[in-house]
Amino acid sequence: MICPLLGPYRRVLQGAAGFKCKERQTSTDNQLTHPAYIVLPPQSVMTCNHRIAYFLFIAAVVLSGCVVSSGKFVVHSQTTLDIELIGYNGLNETAIFTGNLAPGTRQEIQSPYRGLALLAFTSGQQYPVIIGDNSFTVKIVGPSQPPSFKNSAENDFFYKMLAGDDAPSGEYDFPRLMIQAKSLLESSYSIHTTEELTTKKKEFHELVDQHYEKLKHSDMIRRLIAQYFMMHEYVDYHREGAPVSDIRDRYQKEVVDGVRSWLKILKSQLSEQEILNYCVSLYYDRSMITFASLIIDNFREAAFCPGDEQKRFSFPADMQIVRADRDKERKFSDFKGNKVIAFVSEECPVSMVETISKARQLATQNEDVPMIVAPLEKLSKKHLAMSRMIRNGNMFFVENEKWRQGNLATKIRLPLFVQVRD
Repeated sequence: MICPLLGPYRRVLQGAAGFKCKERQTSTDNQLTHPAYIVLPPQSVMTCNHRIAYFLFIAAVVLSGCVVSSGKFVVHSQTTLDIELIGYNGLNETAIFTGNLAPGTRQEIQSPYRGLALLAFTSGQQYPVIIGDNSFTVKIVGPSQPPSFKNSAENDFFYKMLAGDDAPSGEYDFPRLMIQAKSLLESSYSIHTTEELTTKKKEFHELVDQHYEKLKHSDMIRRLIAQYFMMHEYVDYHREGAPVSDIRDRYQKEVVDGVRSWLKILKSQLSEQEILNYCVSLYYDRSMITFASLIIDNFREAAFCPGDEQKRFSFPADMQIVRADRDKERKFSDFKGNKVIAFVSEECPVSMVETISKARQLATQNEDVPMIVAPLEKLSKKHLAMSRMIRNGNMFFVENEKWRQGNLATKIRLPLFVQVRD
């Protein structure tokens, strides 16, 4: 849940993560002749490469990640709590503090971050906390109540503005900018025409372009880009006399043009790979693989996560392999004939989209070729969820920590596919 005090902030969170439209069922034909598609003889050792990119789509409250001299603040809790303080720097997320608070204790935290941090509880509640140069105290009664502050006029100012109260005296530019961005997000929820869409997109572009240096120390860059693409789904693209396919074509063109615009606006601030992965994640996180693939296909040169070009892999016969339901454990040697090893990372959405697209293609071609997914991280529910995005397919997952730690300890370039032939 979102804390009651956030009031008008609630829709900002929904705007970033509340995509609800279903994927349009159009086909995307990704050929298996991708440059990173490598064919190996059975049980061979190969040299290849991939990179882990740190591009996560987090729908949370904002934090400023400005690195300056370390300051301190105190968290005082009346109950036993597990908390996490999360910060943002551009499109990246950073954990400032993670720990357990005992009743009546005071936890002193020193942090180089300046700006708005997210105070998150394991039960789901989230509250913003501005971290400044001066020491202050955050008082916590429990997860269901917003925190209060001692010696922090800026936090008091910000919470009053979030609650819709008259702003007290004092000049606090950063929280005012956050409120300005929030108001812009909210103003976009009611658009319906392409003319309104064009106007609002221009406003989004101008705010980010003019205030990037301050906005980058919050997750507002993420929110604004997310809502920018969400706006396309509010609009009626129908033109009298035009075929139904015209609606799809116009919508797809708007999405592709939108990605191109953000690559241009942010090119001096962020890498193309980081921007593209974030845009792809907005559709992947909604299981909209067709649109995620559309973005990748139109910006193929930026559709990767950097890493080492050279990396040797071996696939031992006794390597443990499982299905998504973990019905039973298999060994690599159980898979006879051709098979594809797909290296993926939760932090590289492009790799996961490309893997699903290729698995779909194999299924469409009625090729009985198993797709064995090898995650760079420990196998998780997010990896296993990939199988739900394939109607008919042969997807399996490597679940062998010893092999993973021995072969995937360094970053390698993604996406990467290895075809092993018996």
